[in-house]
Amino acid sequence: MTDQIESTKLFSICLASESNQVHEWKHIAWVIRLRVESKRYPSNYRSVILQPKQFSYFNPWTSGKQSALRKDSANPVLTEEQVISEALKGYAGDIYSKWTDELRSCVMGVTSARLWECPFPLDTLHYYSPVSMRPRGSKPPWAASARLLITPSGVDSDRFIFAAGVK
Repeated sequence: MTDQIESTKLFSICLASESNQVHEWKHIAWVIRLRVESKRYPSNYRSVILQPKQFSYFNPWTSGKQSALRKDSANPVLTEEQVISEALKGYAGDIYSKWTDELRSCVMGVTSARLWECPFPLDTLHYYSPVSMRPRGSKPPWAASARLLITPSGVDSDRFIFAAGVK
């Protein structure tokens, strides 16, 4: 049970690190869930979230934005408890502490939902934020291979675009 609680907390912090907008969390959470369900990604939430170069908040080499994990050659592998402890010290920790119940509710709702409840095609494994791209408004290289680019109703297309069928 502790593993599930820790994974829910890590997942919640990841959502907080990606957006401070409550209405966007569900869509981001579904992409993470679909990655876990996919054969292209690891089969558990912790591994998907901590996979290199996926979620900048959890990448020790991230520049510009504050990373929750510091590159430490003496201790390159952190326990989930250590990751959470470090993550709570940054900007996502501030969002998490303000919205804990809402974040956990979102995570539990998405992880316990049936796949047919997903608002996206089941191969929606990517998203990006045009306002976070450099130069601003550009697309990541993988977006050109997407079968479908989606902006869900109620989500600002300058903030998030979701991609299905990326090769």
